[in-house]
Amino acid sequence: MKKSYNTPYGLMECYENYLVFHLASDGVTGEASKEILSFAMKHYVNRKYVFIASRKFASPISPSAYKAINPKYMVGLAIVSESDAVKKEAYNEQGLFNGAFSYFKTIAEAEDWANTVVRKS
Repeated sequence: MKKSYNTPYGLMECYENYLVFHLASDGVTGEASKEILSFAMKHYVNRKYVFIASRKFASPISPSAYKAINPKYMVGLAIVSESDAVKKEAYNEQGLFNGAFSYFKTIAEAEDWANTVVRKS
């Protein structure tokens, strides 16, 4: 069952093992990340999940945004985009996240991966 949240930075769709976040802002700061992740923490109270970030365009993500993550519960991060610029950003961000990390061109691929990551964590 899906539950959707409209955040100031984009739409968040939460499913059993993962959420899909459709970034609609020009970037994410540490404070923005805290606000975005607060929706996830309320939805997945003490449960593991994977964050799937759907990015249509390149957006600067502050390294401080990753400090708001609780790796005990957010066990994976997937970045989804067909943009080469976003793919380059994803590789630069990979070292900032301590957990399963991957890049996909479609949300469906990321969803399959997310279910596996949660089951194995």
